[in-house]
Amino acid sequence: MHLIIMSVMPPSPAMPQLRLSAAFILLLLINFLSSLAPVNGLYISSLTYCNKPHHHHHNICRHIIAKPMTRHRSDPFEKERVKRAKNVKRDLTKILLAMEEWNQAEDSVLADLLQKWHDAKQQKKAAARNRKCRQRRSWEQFQQYLTDRQFRRYFRMERGCFDYLCERIIDNVGEREFKSEIYLRDFKNGDATEADTLHQTNILHAHERTTGGFVSGEVKLALTLRLLAGGSYMDLALLFDVGFSTAYEIFHKVIKEWILDDRLVKINGVDYCEDDKRMEEVARGFAVASKNVINGCIGAIDGWIVKIRKPRRWKDLRGGDPATFFSRKGFFGINVQAIVDRKKRILYRNIIHRGAEHDSTAFKHSNFYEWLEKNWKKLAEKGLYFIGDSAYAIKSFLVTPFDNAVHGTPEDNYNFFHSSSRISVECAFGEIDLRWGILWSTLRFSLAHNVNVIDACMRLHNFIVDWREDKQGPCRTEVGMKERDLFEEDHRKFMAAYPDIDIYGVHGGEEDDRRDSNGNPLVGGRPSNLSKALADVGRKVRDTLCKDIESKKLVRPKINWFRHNNRVVDEVHA
Repeated sequence: MHLIIMSVMPPSPAMPQLRLSAAFILLLLINFLSSLAPVNGLYISSLTYCNKPHHHHHNICRHIIAKPMTRHRSDPFEKERVKRAKNVKRDLTKILLAMEEWNQAEDSVLADLLQKWHDAKQQKKAAARNRKCRQRRSWEQFQQYLTDRQFRRYFRMERGCFDYLCERIIDNVGEREFKSEIYLRDFKNGDATEADTLHQTNILHAHERTTGGFVSGEVKLALTLRLLAGGSYMDLALLFDVGFSTAYEIFHKVIKEWILDDRLVKINGVDYCEDDKRMEEVARGFAVASKNVINGCIGAIDGWIVKIRKPRRWKDLRGGDPATFFSRKGFFGINVQAIVDRKKRILYRNIIHRGAEHDSTAFKHSNFYEWLEKNWKKLAEKGLYFIGDSAYAIKSFLVTPFDNAVHGTPEDNYNFFHSSSRISVECAFGEIDLRWGILWSTLRFSLAHNVNVIDACMRLHNFIVDWREDKQGPCRTEVGMKERDLFEEDHRKFMAAYPDIDIYGVHGGEEDDRRDSNGNPLVGGRPSNLSKALADVGRKVRDTLCKDIESKKLVRPKINWFRHNNRVVDEVHA
């Protein structure tokens, strides 16, 4: 009869005493079996151990084998049993000594780790006691060192416009959320009247002892405007004494919760087309600017490619193809469709289209285009329409220029006045791009954040336009006139740098370019009856405008190649 007993004990650094006790129990079991061996006719024939590696520890295996024996002590097997018993005792002694050394080593390592943890904890406590609290400068202290011109260069708006923007945001989100400096000062002095004043005051004091206090709403808004203007987050973190990561947290939060609030600035094409008073005002502005030639125009439309980082396939596009964002201009971008009035105020914008999409395709795939197709008769009865370049197909609600017009013909004269009115949308894009320096380089946020940044730039542009064009306010003041004159100068520089900007997309406006969602032309098929009817009405509107220009004997001005020279043309020819 053979009996095999195996004991497996993995070492555990957390319980050295338990492991040692198990070894003693095994020793007692062996002695117990040895004591019973003469009675039951069994004896321990061998005991061995081996160390085998398993992962990061060693398994100690003890094999105890029992075999039958004779009752005669003079038998050779009895001597062998005594010899093996001595070997067992020696081996167990070695095992216990090795385990005790191992336990001591583990206890030493654990003690060192505990000591290091305790020292680190003490160092943190000492650093917290000796920490120098941040002393943030108040917004009033910061802005008083800036002149009006410096303030405008830093934050891209006048000082009065910034104050008005703060007031509007406070009205929308409330004083408690905005946390203006006056609001924080009242809490600190105990002058606030809210129900949880004590709780808020305790939080304020805790922030002052640790991080230097709350960041006021004025500082958050100024930091966001400066980042939109092209500033570096590292410089702004030092300037306003906030953390590097905190700077962008504030930036995205202010954009999403404050600037993109429709209560501050709302841009909606359908709401605009349902407001007859606004449409009449915009049409009057285009008519006056074109010498009563372009009558009935309620906005100019065009596309704008904003440069972005290559979108990530799974995180941004959910498995879509990033190549669809690669534009014809040679970079990844977002196709922004916008309609503006004569004062460069944005009436409609769409920022969800990919850079590879054609302007006409991007506009056709918008909800606003579907609404125009369903309600085109309402606009046609009032004689209202939008104007766009030849990248778009002519419709009853969208009038485009003539293709391949010969110089000196009525069609060419019409194209001139059409382009002169449509240039307002180019000027609006130029003003937005010149004002917000973050658009000068590639936007490197996620796709959703890129859309929010572009939308914030456009909404703030509208806010500034409304502020400077307010007839009862700053428009008639010296500050408002300065704001307008400075950007008109910027517009002239922009147009001088791009003299051919008004002739982009000269061909392709007569027919409706049928394209898929990737911008590729569709082969086959015919336009619908509705599309044909809209195109016919659009051509009639364009022909009427062309005849009106011809009846008034208005022509394209002759180009004076010496307009930048003081000499007279006749004198030069003489």
